[in-house]
Amino acid sequence: MKKLLLMIMLFLAFFSIETRAQSGGGKNMAVELSLSPFDDTKAWLTPYYLKGRAFFSDFGARLSFGTNMLFRGDQENNPESVKNYAFFDVRPGIEYHIGATNEAIPFVGIDFIYQMRNANIDATVGAPITGAWDIALLENRGFTAIGFNIVAGGDYYIKGGNLFVGTELGFEFLRITNHEVLVGNETVAQKTKASQFRPTLNSSIRIGIAF
Repeated sequence: MKKLLLMIMLFLAFFSIETRAQSGGGKNMAVELSLSPFDDTKAWLTPYYLKGRAFFSDFGARLSFGTNMLFRGDQENNPESVKNYAFFDVRPGIEYHIGATNEAIPFVGIDFIYQMRNANIDATVGAPITGAWDIALLENRGFTAIGFNIVAGGDYYIKGGNLFVGTELGFEFLRITNHEVLVGNETVAQKTKASQFRPTLNSSIRIGIAF
């Protein structure tokens, strides 16, 4: 946690430096959301993903923030229970712009990752479950994770204006700590650790505005 706070403080320090931006047609900052027009399983707009960027000459500072929360009754199996789910993802990072013009910004960069997911079932009948939604399959098991994502991508500014579209791919490494799972006060799954390394190419398109 101390390392995460230090990374966020260093990232925020970038915003206190007054410098002339040269990338993206002289824009200083940008905000963006992601769209998923090629994935039938997702809505076009992914509202839990938001990124802010600040441009400093050939470099940029970036901060992605994502969250997803769900509270629902399990009417089919147990109408006396409520499933709770909360996911949090923060990614401060930096990027380097390669041959940027007024219309296009190709870049490479790195994001530092902190993720947390909590899941439990509150029950008025029977024992509550803490740390997952299902004790047999450990569905939506809670976890915390730290890591990094090495990215490469590009943005295209439409007619050299403020509106841009872009995409990026990366290779993500995570060190994951799965939460302990309890039924009532009885432990049914101990806390475990795992490592994950995977490409992060997907069908999403980023769309944003710079100013």
